[in-house]
Amino acid sequence: MEARSDEAEPGPQLEEVVLRASHLASSQLLPYVRLLVRLIEGFELSRRELVELLARALRQRGLAFRSRRDYVLAFLHQHPP
Repeated sequence: MEARSDEAEPGPQLEEVVLRASHLASSQLLPYVRLLVRLIEGFELSRRELVELLARALRQRGLAFRSRRDYVLAFLHQHPP
């Protein structure tokens, strides 16, 4: 279906990003992240520990933690017109 020229183009859309532990645990980048943690922090984490750490660090927070105004301003700051 083609968009008609008299219709307004849709604005930027926020897409949902879901972080699942199963996807994180099977990531091909995990060994490299483990290596970086060992080189930078000086200690080694098991694969399970690293997955738990990343899942906690990357956990999404809902809109309830920020006002709608703050959420919109942050989005506009990241995606200027």
